[in-house]
Amino acid sequence: MNENQEASWLVIDGYEDEPAAFGVPPYVGFHIRYICGVLEQAGIPYEYCTIDSYRLNPPSLEDRLGVVVLAGAIVPGKYLRGAPISLRETRDVLSKIPGDTPILCGGWAIRGWRQQGWSPLRHNLFLALQDTDATLAYFLNNSQWKHQRRNAEQWTAWAHAGAKSKAVTHNPDLLGPLTYEVEVYQGCVRYKRGCKFCIEPKKGVPVWRSPEDIIQEVAIAHEMGVEHVRLGGMTDTYTYMAEGVVDMEYPRPDPEPIAKLLHGLREDERLGILHTDNGNPSIIAEHLEESEEITKTLVETLSDGAVLSFGLESADPNVHEANWLNCDSGQLKSAIALINKYGRERGERGLPKLLPGLNFIAGLNGETSATYDINLKLLRELKQEGHMIRRVNIRQVEGEGFQEIDDDDFRSFKNSVREEFDGPLLEEMLPTGTILDDVWWEAHDGRTRLPRHLEPEAKDPAIHGKAGITFGRQIGAYPILVGMNYLAPLENYSQIMVTGHGARSITGIEIGLDWRTVTEKQLAAVPGISAKGAWSLIGTRAKAHSKKRPLESVEDWFKSAGVNIPELIDFEKILKD
Repeated sequence: MNENQEASWLVIDGYEDEPAAFGVPPYVGFHIRYICGVLEQAGIPYEYCTIDSYRLNPPSLEDRLGVVVLAGAIVPGKYLRGAPISLRETRDVLSKIPGDTPILCGGWAIRGWRQQGWSPLRHNLFLALQDTDATLAYFLNNSQWKHQRRNAEQWTAWAHAGAKSKAVTHNPDLLGPLTYEVEVYQGCVRYKRGCKFCIEPKKGVPVWRSPEDIIQEVAIAHEMGVEHVRLGGMTDTYTYMAEGVVDMEYPRPDPEPIAKLLHGLREDERLGILHTDNGNPSIIAEHLEESEEITKTLVETLSDGAVLSFGLESADPNVHEANWLNCDSGQLKSAIALINKYGRERGERGLPKLLPGLNFIAGLNGETSATYDINLKLLRELKQEGHMIRRVNIRQVEGEGFQEIDDDDFRSFKNSVREEFDGPLLEEMLPTGTILDDVWWEAHDGRTRLPRHLEPEAKDPAIHGKAGITFGRQIGAYPILVGMNYLAPLENYSQIMVTGHGARSITGIEIGLDWRTVTEKQLAAVPGISAKGAWSLIGTRAKAHSKKRPLESVEDWFKSAGVNIPELIDFEKILKD
């Protein structure tokens, strides 16, 4: 830090990924914004830095007023655009901070690491076990560390201040696919006896934010340049402000508050993509009338491609009982049928409006080889009955108090799901020839964005159509990975046509390519055109140009090259005159 720079706090966003909170790019989480909101409200200078930015170009750790590290990723997954901070990286960051600098580490990952035995010995280092933002505010006011929880007034104040904080305005994705995760409520309706593997019941009885409060926060974020929003923090979209949360096993949904929130957000013309996340199928099944009204509202207001994650976890009744799960197969089927009734309609970006996603967890107590057979039986029934499922997520349980997983059983189950269920469902949902709008390109020659993908060369329009593979996704929750068999400039949108299917991804080609400039690699990416045919077309076009005998049309071009126009897809949409 040079002599002219003002001393400041450093806030390192190590990302959060919880059952009801997204904060890994392209998402910006709400807890990191609350932390920045505390500093904003207090008028204290600070610098915001994502862990990915830290890896590439670490900011100075010298002469800081203090450092805050948020590590909140506890849901295992494969990350494409950014990777959460690890315990090793956290230790490394802490080791480089001068010894007299106050340090605050918070987030559910910090709690987990501490429970596993991590207890760093360092002066003025504090591991927050409650709300990191409230703990920071207490330190700023009292010059001492103490575990704190935010009150309702602080929640609103820091949420609104965080909406205009550097976590938003200095976010690397602000001018790209940034999605603003807003906290709608905290806690879980199953706080008394929730699923044993989940952290959400530990957050206690649900505490709601009002629709007006949330709408105001999002409006502030829009003023900062935010377009896309995801409603997070909710263990169940259908129990937002539900009746009987304290007294009822299955609280009764109230369609009015969620409708007020969703329609209020959608009225702002600055809003782009709007998605939500979790749904509890047992709540839906036990209150079909109220749930139907909410489902209609979701379909009316959410962007297409919306997914409701259904946490069945296991179809085995023994596992259900041993782990305090609250949804059985019958309830699941009823909930899926209701969502499919309204959500299968295709939206303007090319995807069904609203579909359920289905979660399974391996390693829960009571699991046997028969458990996997029961799970497969349910999936096959869903398929036979014609239900449409957006995704099937399979993961292994983490934490203590659960049993060992039989690797052979787990691998066999996962492979069967991918082969029998995922692939066919994807083909049904996105048949060959489907047009998808607004695919955002993120990486070359591999699914994960690397430092080289941030270089100007990766974004240069001159690479368009050259040899390589480009990967991208639409903006939104649980987007489908799209691969394209040639290079396209990264951090840009394209409209694509689906040309092939994998188990969890699709292959596509851009539409509206100019046939006069289309490259050999682009032509070879069209189903029905071989590599030899693509070369013949390129040679014929070059020859016609050199002889100053221009080809008159696509039909003329293909005829002159001796190549048949593909009949497998709507070829006219790919090449334009």
